[in-house]
Amino acid sequence: MSANTFKWILFDVTGVIVNRSLTNLEGYTVGSRFFAMGEFEDIFTSKNYISYMKGALSHEQFVGRFLAKKRLDLSVAEFDEILKKDIIPTDGMKALIERLSKKYKIALATNEGKMIAKYKVESSGILPFLSKVVASYLLREVKPTIAFYKKMLHAVNTLPEECIFIDDRIENIYAAKSLGIESIQFINVPLLEADLVKLLIM
Repeated sequence: MSANTFKWILFDVTGVIVNRSLTNLEGYTVGSRFFAMGEFEDIFTSKNYISYMKGALSHEQFVGRFLAKKRLDLSVAEFDEILKKDIIPTDGMKALIERLSKKYKIALATNEGKMIAKYKVESSGILPFLSKVVASYLLREVKPTIAFYKKMLHAVNTLPEECIFIDDRIENIYAAKSLGIESIQFINVPLLEADLVKLLIM
């Protein structure tokens, strides 16, 4: 594939741009209250999270219901502060995206609800280099459904052969490839750079 063919590079967020959150083995302290990591462990696997990612629940509804169910002595605002402090950008990713943005349009293609997506993008430092954020809460679809990728392509107004998709989950890679989208499974930044060099875009 010629480098001139590609116009867009679309990145997943969690596990690619930033780390996975709420995995701190030391737990979290808010004022005089301590919360073990395990108290948050199923927040991102619940049915309510899927509804949140699809835009069917607001951030306040999603977090509020979780805190109430777990009987955690936290407000939504306090939970958000824990979450934001726990978001760590992937080493070297900001610099790589800045370089790529000089030649290609950069978009995020993420399964995420509105506010968590906002927190992760802000923490990553890549906002100045983005042309588009394509999130599941806007599309009302989640990866790896084919509908997500079709709506993703429509959102950035491009063809499958004109973009590269980068994600850490293999099932998301397979789904994108089934539509003819050049896709790379993310392991780390050096390996990603090597894969991009093979595609003649760096």
